[in-house]
Amino acid sequence: MNIAPNDNIVDLLQSYLNVQSRRAEVISGNIANADTPGYVAKEVNFEDYLRDAAERSSLPARQQTQKFSTSMSVGDRPATAIGLDGNTVDSGQEMAELAQAGSMFNFGAKMLQSRLRLLRTAIREGR
Repeated sequence: MNIAPNDNIVDLLQSYLNVQSRRAEVISGNIANADTPGYVAKEVNFEDYLRDAAERSSLPARQQTQKFSTSMSVGDRPATAIGLDGNTVDSGQEMAELAQAGSMFNFGAKMLQSRLRLLRTAIREGR
């Protein structure tokens, strides 16, 4: 969904919110499987996705032929500690990362809200 056509900053903020939302989903899955024997904790690898989003947002709208081609991938998190049952989920770490993802999502939502407010002001003042 494109809220403001041809506004690269809004597109970048939308991508940022998508990343944080996906991150929270993966972390929630880890927490849900904390007691599953042999479960390997997952993490979102989104650095390439955000880099591609930032590069595309700096291009003029006419040069943006498609949305972001790089996708977020989910992979196994390197294990810091393995339980006796082979589970690699650290509940404390997962809860901290979930709180961080929530805070980062709220930050992105406030930035998007500010950008949309600025656009609305510009439209109203231009009448």
